[in-house]
Amino acid sequence: MMKLIEKQKLKLNIRKQGINGEGIGYFNRVAVFVPGAIRKEVVNVEVEKVYDNYAVAKIIDIERPSTKRVLPPCKYYDQCGHCDLQHIEYNEQLKIKQLILEQSFKRYTNLNEVKNKIDKTLNDQEKEHYSTYLDLVLKNTNFGLAMGYYKPMTNHFVYIDQCIIQDKEINQIAGLALKLFRKYKMKAHDFRNKEGTLFNLVIRYFKDTDQASLVIVVNRQTPKLKQIAKELVDTFKSIQSVGFSMYQAESQLLVHPPVEVLAGQERLITRYHGLECHVSLAGAYPNHLKVSEMMDENIVKYTGMAEDDLVLNLYEQSSVSSLFFAQYAEKVIAIDYLEDSILDAKINIKNLAIKNIELIQDHVEAVLPKLLKNNDQTKIVILNAPKHGLSQTTIDLLNKYKVDQVVYISQNPSSLAKDMDRLMMSYSVSKIIPVDLYPQTARIDSLTFMNRL
Repeated sequence: MMKLIEKQKLKLNIRKQGINGEGIGYFNRVAVFVPGAIRKEVVNVEVEKVYDNYAVAKIIDIERPSTKRVLPPCKYYDQCGHCDLQHIEYNEQLKIKQLILEQSFKRYTNLNEVKNKIDKTLNDQEKEHYSTYLDLVLKNTNFGLAMGYYKPMTNHFVYIDQCIIQDKEINQIAGLALKLFRKYKMKAHDFRNKEGTLFNLVIRYFKDTDQASLVIVVNRQTPKLKQIAKELVDTFKSIQSVGFSMYQAESQLLVHPPVEVLAGQERLITRYHGLECHVSLAGAYPNHLKVSEMMDENIVKYTGMAEDDLVLNLYEQSSVSSLFFAQYAEKVIAIDYLEDSILDAKINIKNLAIKNIELIQDHVEAVLPKLLKNNDQTKIVILNAPKHGLSQTTIDLLNKYKVDQVVYISQNPSSLAKDMDRLMMSYSVSKIIPVDLYPQTARIDSLTFMNRL
C-alpha cells in the first residue's frame, strides 16, 4: 500500500467536515485533513504534514466546488483562522454542526438511533456582529503598536482592525483604544527583552443599555493608564468603565482578579431574560445573548422545570442563568468558582428580590458530594461543562446518586460523547440539541437531556 509523503500531490473527494472545520478526505484509508475544503467537493491538494494515523494537506485548486461555497465576508479570513467556516453558506454550517455531533456520538457511544435524537441546530440567524465580548492581543510591529490575534496553533500574529462577529460598537472602541495607546507611546510587552507594559485588551458591550467596559491587561500600572482611561470615558459615550488587570502567566484566566477600576463605574447594567443584571469587569456573562437565552428556555421546556424542583446549576455562568431558572424551580443552587461572578450574582439577587437561589463559590468537585448526599430530593442537575469535559469524580457522583434529570451543556462534541458513554450506565439520552453559539466558527455547543434509568 502506497504511503503518503510530504509534498505529495493528491486528488481527494471530501467526505465530511472535521471538528475544527477542515474538510476530510481519504487516501488508502488514511484521513487527510484539508483546511478550507467543504464536504462533497473534489480538491487537488499538496500534503504538508504526515502523522502516524492521518495527514494534513493544503488546497492547490478546487476541481468541483460545493454549491454551498460562498465568498468569506471577512477580509482577514485567509490570515486569521478563527472564523474558519465563513466560506460555507450559513444553513450548511448549521447542518455540518449537527452532523459532527452525530458522528461524535456514533464514534464514542453505543447510543441507538442517535440520528433521531438530534434536533436541528439551534440558532437565531445572526451570523455577524453578534458577540458582546472581544479579547485582543497587543503586539509591537514594524509599523508600531498593533492589536489582533495569533493564528490558531501558530505564533503568527494577525493585525485586525475590524472583526465581523463583533458588535460594530466594539470595533470602534477597539480602534479608539489603539489610537490612544499610540498617542501615549505605550508598548506591548516583549518576551525577549522584557520591555513594554501591554498584553491584552478586553472589551464588553451591552447593546440594550449602550454600555461598554474595557480591561487592559498589563504587567505594571503606570500613570499613562489612568490618563488613557479618563480619555476613553470622556470621548466615547458608551464606555462606562475602564480597568486594568495584572498579567498572570500561570493563570488560565485572561482577566485575572482583582481588576482595578481606572475610570468610570464598577459594573455595567444589562438585561438577561428581561431581568436587570449588574456585571463587573471580571464577571462572567454570555457572549451571544439571544442564543444563550434560547438555551435556557429549552432547558426549562424539555426538563419540565416546575415549582417543586430542586435544581443544581454547576460551573461557569451558573450564577447568571440561575436568575432565570429561579422563576420556575422551587430552589436553585448555583456553584461557580469565579469570585467576581458570585459577587455580581449576590447584587443581582438582592436587587431582584429573589429568595430561592443559594450561591456557592467553590470547585464543583469539592462541594458536589455533600450537596447530592444532603439533597436527595434533587430533581435536575445542569452541567455547564468545561471544554475538556467532566472530571471522573463528577461522573461517579452522578452515577451514584442518580438524579431524575441531567442537562449537559457542552462546547466540545468529543468530550461530550465520551462523558455520555460513562453516564449512560445510569441515564438514558432523550434529546440532543446542537447550538450555534459562535456562528462562522467551528465551535459546536449543545444541550443533551438525560433521564434516570
